[in-house]
Amino acid sequence: MQTTTLSSSVRYGQLLNSKSSTLSRIGRFLSERYAQRERPSVVAESLLFGLIVLISSWPMVTLVQVMSLHH
Repeated sequence: MQTTTLSSSVRYGQLLNSKSSTLSRIGRFLSERYAQRERPSVVAESLLFGLIVLISSWPMVTLVQVMSLHH
């Protein structure tokens, strides 16, 4: 993992406020953390994905049930 140093000519917060810098840091983190693993855990990632889908779809299912009761 490489670290970079900031020169004194760069104002504090300039990198933090830059949208492209933030996106590039997120991209580097995801690349280093997940894309370059030797043995990814397919089961754990599948369960996590299923949990995310369940949590995101739960309000829609609840709304449909409530609307069917009031109709």
